[in-house]
Amino acid sequence: MLVKKILKTSLLSLAVAATTSAFAYDLSSMSWSQIEAQAKKEGKVNFAVWYLQPGWREFVKGFETDYGIKVRIPEGTLDGNRNKLIAESNLKQGKMDLVAFGASNVQLLNLEKTLMPLASLPDYTNLKTVSEGFDSKGYAVTFWGNQSGIAYDPSRINEADLPQDFKQLSHYITQHPKEFGVNDPNGGGSGGRFIEAALRNFSIQFEGETLDQDSPQWKNTWNWFNQYKEEITITGSNADSITRINDGELVLAPAWEDHLAGLQRRGAITDRLKFYIPKFGMSGGANFVSIAKNAKHPAASLVFLNWLTSAETQTKLNAKFGVAPQHPDADDSAALVSQTMRAYSTEPLNVFYEKEVKKQFVQKVLMN
Repeated sequence: MLVKKILKTSLLSLAVAATTSAFAYDLSSMSWSQIEAQAKKEGKVNFAVWYLQPGWREFVKGFETDYGIKVRIPEGTLDGNRNKLIAESNLKQGKMDLVAFGASNVQLLNLEKTLMPLASLPDYTNLKTVSEGFDSKGYAVTFWGNQSGIAYDPSRINEADLPQDFKQLSHYITQHPKEFGVNDPNGGGSGGRFIEAALRNFSIQFEGETLDQDSPQWKNTWNWFNQYKEEITITGSNADSITRINDGELVLAPAWEDHLAGLQRRGAITDRLKFYIPKFGMSGGANFVSIAKNAKHPAASLVFLNWLTSAETQTKLNAKFGVAPQHPDADDSAALVSQTMRAYSTEPLNVFYEKEVKKQFVQKVLMN
C-alpha cells in the first residue's frame, strides 16, 4: 500500500514537472529557429476570430500542412472573445492563444497585462500597429484590411456616370428615385461610413470627444438626408443592401469591399456587381490580431501570426476573401479597387462620433 502511494506521488510530481517545464521557456531569449522548433513541439494553436469561421478553417489548412501545427478556430463573437481574453488575463496560463478584434477594441484592453509584445516577429518592421486612429503600441498588428465604398450594378450605370461628389449624388437620386440605398447604421457599418462621409462633406471638424448635436454642421447633414429621404431606399443591413442590388431593386448602395468580394467568391451573389471609392471619400481600416500574454501555445502563436501577416498569406487572403492586404509586398491584384482609387480612402470617425451617428440618424431622419 505504501509502495503504491509513493509511486502515485512520484508519478504526479513528474506530471507536474513535465507540465511546468513545457511552459518554462522565455521566447524573448530564443532565436526564431528555436521558436519554430518549440512551436512544432507545442503542435497546436487556437485562433479566435469572430467572423467567417468555416472559411477560416478551410484557409488555415495550408499552414497546418506546411508547419505540422494544428489550428483550432472556435466559435465565438467579438465581444465574447474579448471578454474572455480580459477575464483570463489574471491566470498564469489561459486557454486563448491568438485573438482577432476590431481596431477600436484596443482602448478596452490593458495591453501590457493582456497581450504579448510582438516585436520579436521577423517581419515586424513591415507590419502595421495603428488602425483607424488606434495604436496597439506593438501588442497587435493588422491582418484584415477593410474598405467602405459604394457597390453598384454596371449593367445599369456606366462607370463614367458614377457619382463622385454629393452634388452628383443628389442629382442621381432625383433622377433615379429609390435606386440608391443606405442601410440603417444600427444594422451595419457601411451605412454609418456613408453618413460619416456626408458629415465630412458638410465641414464637420472631427477632433476630440465633444459632440454638439445642434451644431449647423450636423443639421446640414440631416437636412440633406431628409430632403432626399423619399427618394432614398433605407435598408436593414449591409447584406440587405447588396441583396437588393443583386436582385435589381437598387443600383447603388454603400458596402464593404471584403463583404461584397466574399459573397461573390462564395457564389452567393452575381460576380457582375462592382465596387468603387467615390472621390468624396469613404473610410477604410483594418482588424487587429494579437496573442494573449498567457497563451497556452505561445511559440506556435508567434509562428502562426508570422505566417498570417506574411506577404504570401496576405496575397492569398486578398484572393480568397477580397480583403485589402496589410503587408507592403503583398499582391492585391485580386482586389475590387485599384491602388489609385485607394487614394480616396479616409480615416474613420472615432468611436464617440460613431455612436452619436447611429443615435441621431434614428432621431433626426428615420423618426422625423
